[in-house]
Amino acid sequence: MKSTKLFAVFTFTACLMLSCGTLDNYDGPEETLTGRVIDKITGEPLATEQPNGFRIQLAEISWSDNPQLEYFWGKADGTFQNTKLFAGTYEVTPVEGPFFDVEPKTVEIKGQVNVDFEVMPFLHISLLHIERKGETLNVSYKIERQQVGEKIIDTRIFVSTNPNVGSNIIDTDLSPMKDLSSIPDNEILNTTFEETITGLEEKRTYYVRIGARTESGDKRYNFTKTIEL
Repeated sequence: MKSTKLFAVFTFTACLMLSCGTLDNYDGPEETLTGRVIDKITGEPLATEQPNGFRIQLAEISWSDNPQLEYFWGKADGTFQNTKLFAGTYEVTPVEGPFFDVEPKTVEIKGQVNVDFEVMPFLHISLLHIERKGETLNVSYKIERQQVGEKIIDTRIFVSTNPNVGSNIIDTDLSPMKDLSSIPDNEILNTTFEETITGLEEKRTYYVRIGARTESGDKRYNFTKTIEL
């Protein structure tokens, strides 16, 4: 009797394991979405950073009018890529970046699909002059914008020996911040900012970019491209 019960338990367990194996036998996500977030002012991919640059929001509307939202980070060069998506119809939207809201695009994702977005940045920084002489760095620039948004709150010259320089990677001793929160925006936009930074090590390579930001929800920086000196 005991052996009969043990056989029955063994048979049940084996069947359960086989059924579980069948449930787990679905293909994994293997579709690819790529694209660019293009700066309307420059016509080039938006200069940003990763993380804390921008995210891509996905809403799969194949089966639901109220889907759970998914997100992934864009890259510092303004491109994005996700190679692990299920096939389906998605609403794709760049979000949480230093730009004004963008309308979503409906995309059928199967295989590899590319979609680009044009965005209006909150701010644009025009680099007027940059020069390194030994331990000294001289920079001049202007802050501009084509659409009025939130208050401009600060600007900063980001300096690092790491080429991924930005708000995430920075030598704080060489990266002065200017607090602009109490200065009217019209005055800021009519100012040529000039900065002299000292203390660079003569035989080291530095990477520099300039950023400015507004009092937007995520307070992301708009950046220039990175310059190697």
